Amino acid sequence: MLERRSSLGDRSSDGLAAADSKQVLAQRLIERETFHRAVLDGIELGIVTTEPSGTVTFINRTARTLLGVKWVSGGDVRELLGLHSAPHDFVSSTSKLAYTLPTQDGELDLELSIHRTEGFCGAADYFFVFRDVSEEKSRADELERFERLAAMGTMVAGFAHEVRNPVASLRSLAESLAEDLADANIQLPHVSRMLQVLERIERLVRTSLQFGRPAVPRRGHHRPWAIVAAALGEVGPRIKEGDGEIRLEVEPDLPDVFVDEGQSVQVLVILLNNALDSVGSAQRVLVRVLRAEDSKAEGAQSAVPLVRFEVHDDGLGIPAAILGRIFDPFFTTKPSGTGLGLSIAQQLVSENGGHFSVSSSRGAPTTFAVFLPTG
Repeated sequence: MLERRSSLGDRSSDGLAAADSKQVLAQRLIERETFHRAVLDGIELGIVTTEPSGTVTFINRTARTLLGVKWVSGGDVRELLGLHSAPHDFVSSTSKLAYTLPTQDGELDLELSIHRTEGFCGAADYFFVFRDVSEEKSRADELERFERLAAMGTMVAGFAHEVRNPVASLRSLAESLAEDLADANIQLPHVSRMLQVLERIERLVRTSLQFGRPAVPRRGHHRPWAIVAAALGEVGPRIKEGDGEIRLEVEPDLPDVFVDEGQSVQVLVILLNNALDSVGSAQRVLVRVLRAEDSKAEGAQSAVPLVRFEVHDDGLGIPAAILGRIFDPFFTTKPSGTGLGLSIAQQLVSENGGHFSVSSSRGAPTTFAVFLPTG
């Protein structure tokens, strides 16, 4: 009887020991999983793991931030990442993708790789690793655009140079003809119209030459308010024809900007004329000059304080479909425009170590901002 009780006691002790061992093992597994998740959360790449069916089992912190989700598991990976096929279809064909994912805040340009790993009982689990390449793509697109503009500028300058002399000769002949007809008391409206057309062609040629071969900036230190005052003086005749004056807000004690004064004035004149064309009334145009925060001049190795020049109008706005084209040469929505104003303005700002930004949409106000360096 005692032996039997001892045997039962031993088996009970063995059972408790086994239970304790399983509990310890389970606790270690939980701790290991917690550690692994913490490691994955610290990685600056989006990581999503799924079951064979595509059900999400884990989303790390970077992925949640990029995708704008708060949940850590559950849901279908195809819906989460905008995929059109099950994970095994991608792995069998290609394990890397580059695509644009629509989000609540806009779009993300993603580079995504898909990996297969053996899960429980041989079932295939998948994990997705991705990164946001939107800024890289934007920089690459901008570089391609500048290279295209440079090539176009060379072509335009050559064309304008070849056209300039024949047009000047035609204008001289037309002026002589107009003088001869005036001496003979003969009035032909077509001759006057011819002179107007030739004048417009000459203006286009001059503008094209400036776009293709901009002058090297002669940079110096200049007061921001003086640049604005000079630009307002340039558009003064247009303002006098209207019903009021352009509103002006200048932050006090601004540092000097280190730019070519004439080129900077020209940039603001282009923006002011565009704003007046959009709204017709000077009272609906606002110019603001203030310090820029957290900015850096183009080409600078370290942070350089910038001054922000804003030209704001409350017109009908710029549709999203054409917003990305407004700086392209010869693109215009004006019946008599050359389409070179904003292209030249952007080029001049870049040559002076600054940069542009524009904020607008259909039916909303438009703000052009020019950031110029202070030194």
